[in-house]
Amino acid sequence: MHDLGRSSLFLEQQNHELAAEAREMSRAFADSSHLRWITGEKDPERAWEGYFAYTQPQVRAVLDELLATFPPEDRAVALQLAGAVEAFCLPSNAVESRVFESPGPSAGHLIGISPLVVQLTAEIAWGLHTGHPYPPETLSAGRQTAMMHAQESFALALLQFVRVLERPGEMPLPVTGLSTAIERTVPTQTAAWADPRSFQDAAMVFALVHELTHIREGHLSSKEGQSEGRLLVDPRIAPLLGISDQENEELTADAMTFSMCFNCLLSTWVHTEESRGGAGESQTRRVGTPEWNFIAWQSAIRATEICEAYYSAILFLAHLAQRGGDEDTARRLQTTGMRLPLVQQAVQDVRQKMLVPAYGPFMWTERDVAYRKAHHSWRLHLLENLLPQTSQHRPAHPVHLADRYLTLSQAWQDPASAAASLPVLEEHLAAMQRELGPSHQNTLATRANVVMVRFAAGADAHATKADLRAVIADMTRALGPGHPSTFAARHNLAQVRRKSGDRAEATAAFVTLFLEELRVLGPDHPEVLDTRYELAHLRGEEGDVPGAVAAFTSLLADQERLLGQDHVQTELTRRSLAQWRRQTTDLPQEATASSGGPLIAHAPVLSPDHPDTLPAYETRLAHLERSLGHGHPDTLVTRWFLAALRAKAGDAPGTAAAYAGLLQHDLHAAGFDDIDIGVLRANLEYWRSLEPR
Repeated sequence: MHDLGRSSLFLEQQNHELAAEAREMSRAFADSSHLRWITGEKDPERAWEGYFAYTQPQVRAVLDELLATFPPEDRAVALQLAGAVEAFCLPSNAVESRVFESPGPSAGHLIGISPLVVQLTAEIAWGLHTGHPYPPETLSAGRQTAMMHAQESFALALLQFVRVLERPGEMPLPVTGLSTAIERTVPTQTAAWADPRSFQDAAMVFALVHELTHIREGHLSSKEGQSEGRLLVDPRIAPLLGISDQENEELTADAMTFSMCFNCLLSTWVHTEESRGGAGESQTRRVGTPEWNFIAWQSAIRATEICEAYYSAILFLAHLAQRGGDEDTARRLQTTGMRLPLVQQAVQDVRQKMLVPAYGPFMWTERDVAYRKAHHSWRLHLLENLLPQTSQHRPAHPVHLADRYLTLSQAWQDPASAAASLPVLEEHLAAMQRELGPSHQNTLATRANVVMVRFAAGADAHATKADLRAVIADMTRALGPGHPSTFAARHNLAQVRRKSGDRAEATAAFVTLFLEELRVLGPDHPEVLDTRYELAHLRGEEGDVPGAVAAFTSLLADQERLLGQDHVQTELTRRSLAQWRRQTTDLPQEATASSGGPLIAHAPVLSPDHPDTLPAYETRLAHLERSLGHGHPDTLVTRWFLAALRAKAGDAPGTAAAYAGLLQHDLHAAGFDDIDIGVLRANLEYWRSLEPR
């Protein structure tokens, strides 16, 4: 990370004894053969000295930049951490960053950062950023071609990583798309957020924040099984989701990492933009509000990209650890990676509930949702299809990783999970009533949630409505009729009426709620728009399809004006409008739009799960063979990538044909070595064995 002058703020607070211990810890973890490989030094001591002298200032600068982003009320904490925490790069192929208690007389913690995780996270984030698997389907032909080339290059770069990790010390570090882009970029001519280096910077920030969060939240308590800090999932509920205490702490660190990573990127990039004109101009130039908002938006995008890429990276490393025989590490990494939905929910809450009010609706848009879906599609494609076909230790069958874990809200929609969670929630509610009192806002909100979980678990609708009416009465008395919690409970009551089949009663309840929200909140408030959305659906469900179309048309215009074209709720309304419009045709279908449904009903364009992706690459291969020739490097890479896509589709004859055609040419010019060619031959035999007899 570039030292932008921020580190001087905490330089005087640095504990030099702890820094010396970090130096010795780095030496203790040194892998001489690895360091000689990456530094080119034959002498082990000189190799280590060169590595430490290069990496240590970078890591310390990132740590100080992070401390500088603490809010003023936490400045004392930042100063304390500046003297009690030291960071260094683990100089080996460590697949995990770690926190150590100070082994010497100086109290504190030492954070060892895995350079491999940082590099792989940055590479995946950059590859998917340049590949853009999430733009709208109206892409121009030229743009689509560039995307396809970027996706092929990304896949080939990951193949090179496989080779490096399977044969450490036998070949130089791969020249990847990110490293090439960095070499071609002039920092002074590129905005901070557009510089390819920002991906490496953000990956380092993410890795360091993750471990720093463990320290701040007390996850390193000497009391086994206990944590002094907050946890993402309530410890009473975590066992019901199969989440251990250690996993919960990891989830907490990952979820909190997003906010701190965003803050650090924002402050650093703003500082960079203020200084772009030189030292003299930096005293007078200030980033204006529109530019500030743009930098904030880019910071949120980059922090989200890095979070998603981190989970792809650790699943990637879990696969390699498993192929190398390290089952414990593989299981630990894979378990963490499969908990991503919980972290995604936390990131979504931050962007929707904190960043949108602070900066604007562009902070959480349909593009973000599509990007998440595209990342997940690529994550499974890499692990289930691409890696097994690039690794020389390819397993006999794909690993079939899937997104098996539910968020809390999803779990409570399932009757069995809701029933299992209910006793814990009721006990939690009883504790809140004792400690906070029955009229406290949090107690009343939890009480309303318990009622809805009971309903999901199978409670009678009549009893649920009676319980909600009682909660609403208490909320109105204690909080007021216009309090957000009161409105939310009334919204739930209307939904229960709708789900129990009483649409007329539900419509009346939503109309009354709408009128009161309109009076208290105003016509442009998001809650008012949400209630209009429910009313529009109810009109269609009651048979007034033209009325539903008119209501959604009016709502869409207001959401585009107030929230923006790409906001999540705007896109949801746009799709609901399209679904109800189809009801005005003669097609014999029922409405599929429903409240709370998936925001994206299709895979993003040219992500591995999109139905048009395989045909698009078939067409691309035919075009390249005509224009460049069958043996051109670009043609060969496309044929290789197409083989993986055919394998994903389960097309054994097509996959075998792609590999057979590939092996008819000299593959060295396309970046394949002799071991790669051997793997390709093994893949050909494997897929031929699966062809129908």
